[in-house]
Amino acid sequence: MVERYTRNGVVDRAAIAKDVKMCKLTAAEIQDLCENKIVQDAFIGNSYANKQPKEKWNKNYLERLYYAVAAESFNLDYLLYLNEVANFVAKAKFKKVVIAGVIIVLVIIAGVVVFSYILA
Repeated sequence: MVERYTRNGVVDRAAIAKDVKMCKLTAAEIQDLCENKIVQDAFIGNSYANKQPKEKWNKNYLERLYYAVAAESFNLDYLLYLNEVANFVAKAKFKKVVIAGVIIVLVIIAGVVVFSYILA
């Protein structure tokens, strides 16, 4: 897997962070990737200190967090945190779509009932 993220022996940190952000890598895959010496040599720091509470996790926060890879951090803790935020945001988006779908179905059913009542 490391080969996918290295070019001429240099780790493409942004590509790894992008795949984590897009939920293309699982936490287990991130840990496996970070066990590689080449990836470890590209680490910046040991942890990510700017973690926010879940109440602040949204699409904008995920985007800002993704950009932190270039400026602040690139390490196992950061990548696992990015993964957790990305999965949370993806699930929240899915929930909104499901709720919108349920509301649309209820409106259609109510319309059919009202229309049927008017015609009767």
